[in-house]
Amino acid sequence: MRHIKPKGGIYHCMSRTVHGRAIMGRREKEVFRKMLWQLADFSGLRVITYCVMSNHFHVLIEVPEEQVVDDAELVRRFRVLYPKPTKSVAMRAEDLAQLLAEDGERGQALRASLLSRMGDLSIFMKALKQRYSVWYNQTNETFGAFWAERFRSVIVEGKGFVLQTMAAYIDLNPVRAGLVKDPKDYRFCGYAEAVVGVEAALSGVQRVMRVFKEGDNAADYLAGYR
Repeated sequence: MRHIKPKGGIYHCMSRTVHGRAIMGRREKEVFRKMLWQLADFSGLRVITYCVMSNHFHVLIEVPEEQVVDDAELVRRFRVLYPKPTKSVAMRAEDLAQLLAEDGERGQALRASLLSRMGDLSIFMKALKQRYSVWYNQTNETFGAFWAERFRSVIVEGKGFVLQTMAAYIDLNPVRAGLVKDPKDYRFCGYAEAVVGVEAALSGVQRVMRVFKEGDNAADYLAGYR
């Protein structure tokens, strides 16, 4: 796997299902959407926008220049990704907090291990695709590869309309596919979530707006998609 750990970059990432099979229905898209936000929060990456289609997904994501994560934030992020013990991760967030506070060898090792998974595009994408594949196969009693390939990524260089154009390209996928006339009516994209006021999605809109003139507002930006 090519390891990408850039500092301060914005990337357009995309991946398809095996043979381009249209196997992601409404339930599957909903699960993917939730996993995307969970992992982005845990990793400290900003999802500017995204779109989940029946056989592929796009995500426009910003990797921060650097992250300072104290133990309280580390525990919060752990709880986001692991709200309750699982077969693979039996530890509770409260147990992690105690170990970090004690600062013994185990606590230090856990801290280093968790921090190594944050702020890293490749680790984020690998975890997203693997977690989703495991969920899909377990839920549907199937086996084998779900994704056709390693994810593809392209750095988005430039400012202003370059970033806005890429965000619009992603959000307008369901319109081009003839599924809806307005992306606000397609639940599984960042634009639709921003329209209904989802905080994380609005943060992505604000990131795009930051490069425009002072006085622009989210309503004007969102209206520009129509």
